[in-house]
Amino acid sequence: MNDLSLELELEGNTATTVLQVPPNLEAIAAAARAHVPGADALHLFEKDSDEELASVEGRRAIAIVAHRCKQLAVKVDFNGGSHTERFPPSATVGKVLRWATGKRGFNLDDDARPKANLIVRGTEQPLPKDAPIGRYAIAGTCNVELDLTLKDFTNG
Repeated sequence: MNDLSLELELEGNTATTVLQVPPNLEAIAAAARAHVPGADALHLFEKDSDEELASVEGRRAIAIVAHRCKQLAVKVDFNGGSHTERFPPSATVGKVLRWATGKRGFNLDDDARPKANLIVRGTEQPLPKDAPIGRYAIAGTCNVELDLTLKDFTNG
């Protein structure tokens, strides 16, 4: 039986851990728990999937997001307003941004939407759109607080 190449995104960690593990959920869960101190139970998601991981059968490589929370309350503030929506920790920042700029969020117009970025409150750098939102959960909670900005980041 060949090992599974595992890219593991862990709650509260901005780096990806790459491991070789036996191709089963128990091995993946054990590897994740070994990298998250004090975590007895973690939810495992394939990156950008809304559902918890059910099987890795037939897979040779997979990107997993491991998090204590099954859902995160993502609050986004913009121009004095605020919207909150629930996402799995595996949802990408890009998916959250599409919601925040869309009709169910702040309903930005077609000119403003391409300029939009999400930033962690109190920071200046836009979040990478391919990063899982679970990275940015407030420690010890199932909450994420972000600001929506239209700042131009192309020139530094």
